[in-house]
Amino acid sequence: MQRRRKKLKNLNLPVLKVIFAAGGTGGHIFPAIAIADEIKKKFPDAEILFIGAKGRIEEKIVPQNNYNIKLIEIAGFNREKYLMNISLPMKVVGSVLKSRRIIKEFKPDVVIGTGGFVCGPVIYAANRLKVPVLLQEGNSYPGKTIQYLSKKAGKVVLTFEDSNKYVKRKDNILNIAHPIRTSLKLIDKREALKSFNLPVENKTIFIFGASQGARGINVALDKIAPKLYEKNINLIWQTGVPDFKFYNDKYKQFSDKIKILDFIEKIAYAFSAADLVICRSGITSIMEIAYLELPAILIPLPTSAENHQEMNARSMMNRKAAVMLLQKDLDKEMYNTIEKYLYGENLLNELKTNISKFSDINAASKIADEVIKLAKL
Repeated sequence: MQRRRKKLKNLNLPVLKVIFAAGGTGGHIFPAIAIADEIKKKFPDAEILFIGAKGRIEEKIVPQNNYNIKLIEIAGFNREKYLMNISLPMKVVGSVLKSRRIIKEFKPDVVIGTGGFVCGPVIYAANRLKVPVLLQEGNSYPGKTIQYLSKKAGKVVLTFEDSNKYVKRKDNILNIAHPIRTSLKLIDKREALKSFNLPVENKTIFIFGASQGARGINVALDKIAPKLYEKNINLIWQTGVPDFKFYNDKYKQFSDKIKILDFIEKIAYAFSAADLVICRSGITSIMEIAYLELPAILIPLPTSAENHQEMNARSMMNRKAAVMLLQKDLDKEMYNTIEKYLYGENLLNELKTNISKFSDINAASKIADEVIKLAKL
């Protein structure tokens, strides 16, 4: 697609225009925002537009981060309720046509896909219009959509070298760490604990699921929380909104050492208070933990697409960078694993050292540089 490049007033410099296709989960959206922020640092006058799925969390998160977003009707294949997929072909066709219109109107230099259902129609339309494409995939196993779209992409950025084998075309692959919000900073541990009104002398565990919580973790933790309380272990427990009222009511009498929260706005305080983190193994959660050099027990979401969370967790476990527990084994192994690592100083230090090797504070900047190269500015 040819476009007349807009010039900056008085300077005769080109304006970089970029579209991001990202959505569905924070794990797709926040890396895109991190890359967008770096592009704006390098090109302050860059024009950036996000395309997201109507009714998903990007509709709220993207504007909160001061970027414009246009929405399309798209959803993934429902593996549990097959009848829900009847309208899917029409939605796909409609979303491709709308993506095409948005791209033709905005006239981007580059289109970037960081994952989510929205990526498929937007990147397909960009390829058809011959707009340069960069794909970014953080998970150990690149999804089928990424594998298919990577054939015509200008650049495919994969976090793990082990992932390269799943992508047929090799000449466009770059291995760069998963971009994260570098605004995330640890604070003084005592200050963090005091902010939750927790005893500063106790060991502390921070437990969280995805942005909507993780019921499987909540159910398993509920069975051992009283025992952890008796051992003077603090819990900062993000249940997610759906389970919050039930657990908040149940644990009111334990609130001196167990803090139940639906969502944590100042997540840096929770990370700073933690001696051990327990969470799902989405790539953004893993990379934020790596950036902060925190020891973690990873519990893969059993229903994650193409089992990518288990593959992420196994990749970390095989490098002794994290502990992995499968959800089906939580009742049998969760308490003993927590006790083993929480009081095993050498084990904790090994996890911290090894997971820190996966972090690159400059990852988003490096990807932004590749975007600029594709734009041929």
